[in-house]
Amino acid sequence: MIVKIGDKEPDKPLFLAPNATLIGDIRLGENVSIWHGAVLRGDINYIKIGNSSNVQDNSVFHVTEKLPVIIGDYVTVGHNVTIHGCVIEDYCLIGMGAVILDNAHIGKGSIVAAGSVIKENAVIPPGSLVAGVPAVIKRTLPPESLKTLKESALHYVKYTELYN
Repeated sequence: MIVKIGDKEPDKPLFLAPNATLIGDIRLGENVSIWHGAVLRGDINYIKIGNSSNVQDNSVFHVTEKLPVIIGDYVTVGHNVTIHGCVIEDYCLIGMGAVILDNAHIGKGSIVAAGSVIKENAVIPPGSLVAGVPAVIKRTLPPESLKTLKESALHYVKYTELYN
């Protein structure tokens, strides 16, 4: 479902599941897919999602008056993720059930493990694997992991062909 608020109307993604909801100021790059039950609320600020990124089932994005949500290119957001007023750079993977709180910044090519909680104002350096509640850096990922993270996102671009 696409919901306009005032003069703010969401961009249309490559794939929008019939029970996903986009509200307000949602700015989408090319080949973005929004999967079943996801809710993106750009009601009081904007949400921007880069090219070939995907938001999987039952994930929720919301903003604050001061903090938008900015997602880079080739980002995979797993099932049941909560993202609130933060920045996630290119080539990241956010594991199932993760929570990313206000003003957090996830660096390029990072992985947030399933079930992890990224605290408010946390800065995760590029190429980090983080896990835990609260999440801590477990190790630095090798540079070649960027290729794998990009491929992960591109799988979801391909999956849209099953529905379109």
